Amino acid sequence: MTSELKSLIEQVGAKSHQLHRSLVAERERVRSMTDEINRLNAEISEFQNQGRYMEDELHSLKTELSQAREQVQVQPVSANTVEIDVLVKEIDFCIQQLKIANE
Repeated sequence: MTSELKSLIEQVGAKSHQLHRSLVAERERVRSMTDEINRLNAEISEFQNQGRYMEDELHSLKTELSQAREQVQVQPVSANTVEIDVLVKEIDFCIQQLKIANE
């Protein structure tokens, strides 16, 4: 029985060593996955920050565009009015000159 007992002890020892190696390998795999999760979370956070920055920039650009459109719409009206006034004065002047010439 001693040889059988020795054999069983050796089998239990071999299984114990195998389980220990498996445990060490699994711990390493978990550590590696944890590192990868942390890296990916940092990357997600960076992308979210970039997204917020881009949204702020987009909002700012839309505001600038809206203001520029308002200025463009206001300027032609006032510029056209001035041009029309100048032309009307020139026409009046020409009419006056024609009246003077015809008298």
